[in-house]
Amino acid sequence: MSTNSPAGSAEPIYAYAARAAKQPLQPYQYTPALLGPHDVEVTISHCGVCHTDLHLIDDQWGMTTFPLVPANEIIG
Repeated sequence: MSTNSPAGSAEPIYAYAARAAKQPLQPYQYTPALLGPHDVEVTISHCGVCHTDLHLIDDQWGMTTFPLVPANEIIG
């Protein structure tokens, strides 16, 4: 759990998300589920969008769940 959050609460996450296939990324906010006893929280300082993310944004593999927050290339 984040050290900045009171116990039992989660801070909102601000990101960019594709809300449907082949749509541009738009600002998106969500509140994550609380961390469980076997979960860890990682702070990410930077990320990039790679070619795999583009396939997922366009749903070219027919498996994307929207909204999608791409960026599997992270630095934290």
